[in-house]
Amino acid sequence: MPTYLFYPQRTDGVSLTFVAELASSDTDALELATEIAAAHDCAGVFVWEAADQIGGDRFVGEVSRQQRRQAESDAAGASLEV
Repeated sequence: MPTYLFYPQRTDGVSLTFVAELASSDTDALELATEIAAAHDCAGVFVWEAADQIGGDRFVGEVSRQQRRQAESDAAGASLEV
């Protein structure tokens, strides 16, 4: 599985840390980014796939605070439907 790098960002765009995690796909990495965004209470998370031996890191996408809130709302709605 590839290693993904997650950069939580403050509202001013600065990232003071990063998280490295394994994920099976870009989609799974972006889902994990929503969890990281919630854990860090940040404005957004940039997701990169770490470089292999040749080439550079690959930008995967960004999860914003709004997307994080939508995911949390969807999860709450799903638990109410059970």
